[in-house]
Amino acid sequence: MWRELTNLWQSVRDPEYAHLLMESLPLYGLAFGVTLLVVAFVVNERKCRLLALGIIFVSCTSVWPYLDFRLKATPRILATRAVEYGPIIQEQTQLRQDTAWAYYTMAAVTLIAMGMSRSRHAHWGILAVLVGSVLLFWLSVWLHKKECEVYHPNIKRHEVSR
Repeated sequence: MWRELTNLWQSVRDPEYAHLLMESLPLYGLAFGVTLLVVAFVVNERKCRLLALGIIFVSCTSVWPYLDFRLKATPRILATRAVEYGPIIQEQTQLRQDTAWAYYTMAAVTLIAMGMSRSRHAHWGILAVLVGSVLLFWLSVWLHKKECEVYHPNIKRHEVSR
């Protein structure tokens, strides 16, 4: 049992596994945060709104360590895949890097909305986070779909010439 826990801890720290664990965090974190934010807004519960904003913020900022782990894992990922998939994997990694700004922007907007929570204009901050989070959620769904097309053989969309 102890050996299994030790192996699990080492696997979680391994960039190849850690980036897989973190890949869906923005997607599911945004979905949960937006749902909680809508409920909190409807029932007019300030603490619940702050919790929802915190979840959205953490989900957005999780892109930074995810990309760090992914970049560290890319050489080993490329070494374990067919050579023909190298450009597709690198293209997907670049796509992830190119879209990171959207998550960082949403994290900043969320922080501003948290700071405005006691203001009489707090509802505008919540509305901005809500709209931005929904749009970012759909971006996350699209990125996740592209990721699955690259890595999962049952849904691959790329034809590799041999």
